[in-house]
Amino acid sequence: MDSIMIAISTTELRRNLRKYLNLAQKERVIIQCGKSEIYAIIPARKISDNDPCFSTPELLSALKEAEEEIAEGRVRKVKDSKQLWEDIP
Repeated sequence: MDSIMIAISTTELRRNLRKYLNLAQKERVIIQCGKSEIYAIIPARKISDNDPCFSTPELLSALKEAEEEIAEGRVRKVKDSKQLWEDIP
């Protein structure tokens, strides 16, 4: 990953989510959640197949299937996030 990095708070991420998702395409975006939790935004295309979190055959297969479904337009739009589970048949 690139050597440029930005660290932000969860509040800043909520305010400008799209900005930081776009920025993560070019540089490392770190989110500080409280005093002890740290997360990174990593575009899926930058995740290695050797990454232990993403290297199980089952997960790789499920991700590939999901990408194909998205490409084919087989997606479900959420109308009301408060009733997310009710909208799923």
